[in-house]
Amino acid sequence: MTIPSTNQRALGFLFLGLVLFLAVLWGSKPLVHDDLFFHLATGQHVVEKTEIPTSDIFSFTRGGERWVSHEWGFGVLSHFFWFAFGNWALVALKATAVVAILLLLLALMQYRSGRSLSDPAPGNIALLAIGLWAIHDQMFLRASLFSSLLILILLCLVYWFVRTGRRIAFAAIGLLFLAWGNFHGEVLFGLFVLGVFTAEAFLARFRYAVPVPASLLQASPARPYLKLFLLSFLLTMVNPNGIQVLLYPFRLASFLFIRGDTLEMGHFTGATPGAAGGFYLLLAILLMGMLPLERLKALSLTDVVTVSAFLVLSLRSHRFIFFFVLFALPVIARLFAEPVDARLPVLRSATLRRAAIALVMIAVAAGAAAAWTDRDSRLVSRHFPAGAVSFLQQEAIDGRGFNHQNYGGYLHWNLKQPIFWDGRNLLFASLMEEVREMPLEEVTATWQLDYLLLTEFEYSRMGDQVDPARWGLVYWDDFTALYLRRDGKYEGTLGRSELHQFPPFGGVEGLNLRAPDDAWASEARKELVQVLDFEPHCQRALYLQGLISFYRGDLQQAEQELLEALEIAPNEHVSGALARV
Repeated sequence: MTIPSTNQRALGFLFLGLVLFLAVLWGSKPLVHDDLFFHLATGQHVVEKTEIPTSDIFSFTRGGERWVSHEWGFGVLSHFFWFAFGNWALVALKATAVVAILLLLLALMQYRSGRSLSDPAPGNIALLAIGLWAIHDQMFLRASLFSSLLILILLCLVYWFVRTGRRIAFAAIGLLFLAWGNFHGEVLFGLFVLGVFTAEAFLARFRYAVPVPASLLQASPARPYLKLFLLSFLLTMVNPNGIQVLLYPFRLASFLFIRGDTLEMGHFTGATPGAAGGFYLLLAILLMGMLPLERLKALSLTDVVTVSAFLVLSLRSHRFIFFFVLFALPVIARLFAEPVDARLPVLRSATLRRAAIALVMIAVAAGAAAAWTDRDSRLVSRHFPAGAVSFLQQEAIDGRGFNHQNYGGYLHWNLKQPIFWDGRNLLFASLMEEVREMPLEEVTATWQLDYLLLTEFEYSRMGDQVDPARWGLVYWDDFTALYLRRDGKYEGTLGRSELHQFPPFGGVEGLNLRAPDDAWASEARKELVQVLDFEPHCQRALYLQGLISFYRGDLQQAEQELLEALEIAPNEHVSGALARV
C-alpha cells in the first residue's frame, strides 16, 4: 500500500522541521573556533582604517610580514553582526548559515531526483539528516562555513544556467565569484566545479571521439561554459591578494600534508570510522545506490569527478567531509530516483525503505531531545581563557606573552595587544620551526616574554622548564595556567596573587592528610576562591573545594560543591567523589 500524496507531503514537512530543529540546536552551540576572533579584528581594522591588511598587524613575532588575508570579507561581515548585536548575533549567524545550507542542499536533492520543492521526499530528508550528522562537528562560525553555502549557491546557479541559458544566471555566477574571491580561499573549489562543467561540455562536442562513456557527457556544449569560466576566474582575481588567494589552499596543503605537520589542530587528520560515522554511512549508501553498475549512466562526469575528488580529500583530512556531503547528497538522491526495477532486489522493497526512514526519524528526534537537554547558554566556549584575560586586564599587564596558537585570535581581540602567534599557519610556519627545538628560556630571551599562558598540551611538554625561581603561577583553570616573570616588573602582582597550594593540571599529593590542617585549608580555600572569582565555571576548583570539605568532615558542604562542579560538565572524578560523599 502506497502512502497518499498529501500524507507523504505532510510527513516530509514534519520530518524536515525536525531535522532543521536539530540543526538549529547544533548550530547554536557556543562560539568555539579561534579564527573567528582574528577575523573580527580584521573586519574592525578594515572598517576603521578603510584598508585591507596584506601584512601581519596582530603579532609581535611576525609583525609586518606578508600575510594573505584572503578572508577579509568574512571579517567585515562577522564584525558587522558583532558590532550591531554582540556575540549572540554571531551564534545566530552560524545557526542561520547551517539552516540555509541544509535548505539549499535539499533543494538540489529535490531537483536532481525530479521532485518539486513543495513535495519534500522523506527519503531525501532522511539522507539530509545523515548528512547533518556527518558535518555536525564542523559547524564552526568561520569563512569555510560560508564557502560551503557559496558552493551550493553556485551549483543552483549553474543548473539554472544549464536549463535556461539566461544571461542573468551568467552574470550572477560572475558576481558570485567576485564576492567569493574576497571572502575565502576556498573559492578555488568553486572554480574547480565550474572547470569540470566546462571540461564536460567541451568533451561533449566530441562525445564519440574521446575515451569517455557518452552517458557521462550530459553538459550541453551549446552553453558558453568557457566564457563563463574565464570571466569567473578574472573576477576572482579582483582582490587585494591577487593570485595568492588561489595559491593559498595549495600552499596550506603542502605545509600540512607534505611535511606531515598536523599542528595538534585535529581537523587535518583523516576521517576514521569511529570519529566520522555519518560520513561512512553516506559512503555506504552511495555505493549501494550505484548497484548495479549500469545505474552510473544516470550520473554526469561532473558528478563523478567532484564526488570522487572530495571523497579522496576526506580520507586524507576530515575537514573535507563537509564538501563531500554537499556534492554526494544530490548524487545519491539522483541514483535512488531511478526506476525501482533497475535496483538490486534488496533495494526494491518499499517496506525496507520506510523502515529505514522511520529509523532515521527516531534517531533525529532522539538527537534533538539530547541536544535540547544539553544546550549551553554560553555564547563563547568555556575552553577559551576568559579567566586569564580577566586577570591580565585587572592587573593591567600589557607585556608580551607566550600563548597556545588556538588562543591567539581570542587574546588579541580581547586584550588589544600583539600576540605570540595564532592559527594563521603559513604566516607562522618558520616560527613553529624555530620554537620546536628551542628551550623555554631561550624563547623568553629572544622575544622578551613577560608571561606564559599555557594549555595542558604545552604544560605536558615544557612544564619542567618553567623554573619557579623565574616564573610565578598567578592563575589556573580547567584549560590554562598563567605565569608571570619574576624580574621586578610584576612583583606587586606576584605578592598579591601568586598561587602556591595547587599545581596546574594536576592533583595534590596527600590532600586527605593536608585538608584537616586549619591553616593549610584556609590558605587553599583562599586560592580556590581567587580562581573562581575570575572563572566561576572552573570545575577543578569546585572539585578541590568539595574534596577539602569532604576530608574535613563537612559532608553537606562537600555535596553542594561537588554538585556545583558536576553541573559544569560530566566528569568521572567529580562523580566518584560525589558517590563517596
